[in-house]
Amino acid sequence: MTSLIYSHFVPERKLNLQAPLTLACDRVSVVIPVKNNQPGIDRFLTSFFDSHLPENYPREILIVDNNSSIPIVIREDFGHFSLPIKRFECQALDPASARNLGIQKAQGEWILFTDSDCIPTASFLTGYQTMLNGAVGYAGNVQPLQQDQLSAYYGSQKILIPPSVQDQFGDLRPHYVITANTLIWKPALESVGGFDDQIQIAAGEDIDLGFRLSEVGQLSYALSSLVYHDFGQGLFSFIRRFKRYGKGNQLVGLKHEVDLKPRPFTPAEKSGFNWFLSTLQYGALMWGYWD
Repeated sequence: MTSLIYSHFVPERKLNLQAPLTLACDRVSVVIPVKNNQPGIDRFLTSFFDSHLPENYPREILIVDNNSSIPIVIREDFGHFSLPIKRFECQALDPASARNLGIQKAQGEWILFTDSDCIPTASFLTGYQTMLNGAVGYAGNVQPLQQDQLSAYYGSQKILIPPSVQDQFGDLRPHYVITANTLIWKPALESVGGFDDQIQIAAGEDIDLGFRLSEVGQLSYALSSLVYHDFGQGLFSFIRRFKRYGKGNQLVGLKHEVDLKPRPFTPAEKSGFNWFLSTLQYGALMWGYWD
């Protein structure tokens, strides 16, 4: 979400949690909230089993159905693999509650959050293993699945990779986390009370969680862990997405008393189409912020 956050949130350190420096894949629970995206779940699981060997399986994959109009099902053929895939129903209408249910049900020491629009690669879990440094949360890499101009813009703007801030030692760390691909130590999640289900809009709850996690420990990058994200829904989806992000910024800014009002920005890769998209993005953000 580069270019969405402008006023630096300075965490008030309440704890100094240090997460383990080693990670076994079978200590990880993958949590995927989903609403009305059966094809996305089928594609995610197909891609996962196509790209992962059993020794790199997580402890479990938890699918949290967030009030789909037609309930999400786990295809029978996925049951042939030696990996528990569990489905839960969340009756609340917001993604924060769905992820909180996943946290409650997870048996792993670490929670790896992703979305039903994402496609895992072989480095989905293993990409985190070499990056552990005691941080309580890690921001993974999210790149566009398609190669069209709109998807390329999402990629060049690093929309789903959190922006960097400098810590007291001069090291660059993610300002927050984005649940398209983020690994978080479960004790840290529990210490901050999980996601704030009063932020009932996708995107704002991610930023808020990242801010609160940075009050109990460090955040870090693990860009070796890669997922691809399907951004292929066109311009109307683009506008809706950034309108939602703008509203999320407003809610989080009010909660943490920081200025998250959108401001005009320059596209990372300058072309006529990208200037058009950056203007459209800014307008949608402002629409959502003031709505």
